[in-house]
Amino acid sequence: MEKKSLIIGAFTNYNYNQLKPWVESINRVKFSGDKVIIAIKSNQETMKSLQDAGFIVIDVQQSTPLPVHVERFIHIHEFLERHWTEYEYAITTDVRDVYFQYDPVIWLRNNLGYHSIVSGSESMRYKDEPWGNQNLMETYGPYVYDKFKNNEIFNVGTLGGRPEYIKDLCLNIALSAINRPIPIVDQAVFNQLIATQPYKEAFLGAKQCDGWACQAGTTVDPSKINQFRPHLLEAEPIYQNGMVLTGQDGLVYKKGTQFCIVHQYDRVPQWKADAYKKFGVQ
Repeated sequence: MEKKSLIIGAFTNYNYNQLKPWVESINRVKFSGDKVIIAIKSNQETMKSLQDAGFIVIDVQQSTPLPVHVERFIHIHEFLERHWTEYEYAITTDVRDVYFQYDPVIWLRNNLGYHSIVSGSESMRYKDEPWGNQNLMETYGPYVYDKFKNNEIFNVGTLGGRPEYIKDLCLNIALSAINRPIPIVDQAVFNQLIATQPYKEAFLGAKQCDGWACQAGTTVDPSKINQFRPHLLEAEPIYQNGMVLTGQDGLVYKKGTQFCIVHQYDRVPQWKADAYKKFGVQ
């Protein structure tokens, strides 16, 4: 019997209107698995709207001194610890600035292969991306920074894979974030984990041309692209008739293939306006 899959996310202090692109896109691509959202300090109206949209809402209070977007990994781990055997795949993404263009299970079945975790590339190296570069240094200090500064950055907000691996990856991200000198460390600790064994062997780093996830913050953002363009590791995405498409041929997909996930669309004014119109954001 074929197992169902899971999409799970978390938020705090957002209203339903802010979550609409994520929520509505999951429903529009006809994702047939469990749709779970962890509501950290939410209100009853928002949770009711999410339930009406077909989502399982888990109401929790913040339970650690970690920032909420780091603490979310603990709650995702706890859910998967109870339920991971029920799922073929688990997908967890940011929720405020993500929408889906087609069912992520299709991409995972076609591309994950022998790997167990996938994340989307930001198409830049740490040393060339100012925020990430500083974040890596402040998270770990110069010794670790020097080891990883030449690495390609993969985004922690666009994860998918086998549920037992996502379960423990989430726990390790949270554990690795404790007692760091700065609060915002989830991206840095994730990139350190996937660059070292045992996660390195399990990890599939999806280039943008692989079509898993568009990271618009580094590859499209009009306020940064002129600075970033000389350092991009692949071609910029294409925007055509409201669809976000790959900008070059990959190993599997041709240039102009539809991305599965669009991340950071709100950094691009036209993309944001079109998405808000499409998903009825007021």
